[in-house]
Amino acid sequence: MPPKVEITKDKVLEAAFELVREQGLDVLTARNIAHRLQCSTQPIYSACGNMDELKEELFDRAVDFAIDTMKTYKNEQNSPAMNLILGCLIFSHQEKHLFRALYLSDYRAVYLSNNKDRLNEEIYAAFLQIDDRLQEIEETRARSMYLKIMTYWLGIGTMINTNTSELDLDEATNMLEEMYKLLSVKEGLVR
Repeated sequence: MPPKVEITKDKVLEAAFELVREQGLDVLTARNIAHRLQCSTQPIYSACGNMDELKEELFDRAVDFAIDTMKTYKNEQNSPAMNLILGCLIFSHQEKHLFRALYLSDYRAVYLSNNKDRLNEEIYAAFLQIDDRLQEIEETRARSMYLKIMTYWLGIGTMINTNTSELDLDEATNMLEEMYKLLSVKEGLVR
């Protein structure tokens, strides 16, 4: 009877995820994963096929982790949508390497060419809940507003992630609320 395989796909994925979380997507190689698991590279390829397949599964896991993490921020004074957006900002600060992998890496485009942008869709669905008036306008206008606020949020998140700015959460909240109000006026949503 052959010996039981100790290096499973789940173990490889977990090691890869932690490696990226700690050091970034650039260090993701079979050799680095093998080093972390204290094995040769052969079990990595046996368990996962190839690095492209592993990266795709890793990105899926990172998206799931990001969504779960972003949803944990709660402030009763904010709408659920604002809490999610602020959760995104906290994620950009606390999970620097994962934020960069999900939003700033070249691999993002490769991943999105084969997969739905679940992270973006989750945030868009929350955005639509900010204001009942968003349900009354046509989809293209709502998407346009979302793209603008998302661009603004992503800019703030990137500045926080790269330590270009030391905004606190209250400042960021005020900035995002102000931008939303300006966009609402521009789109004629003011009652």
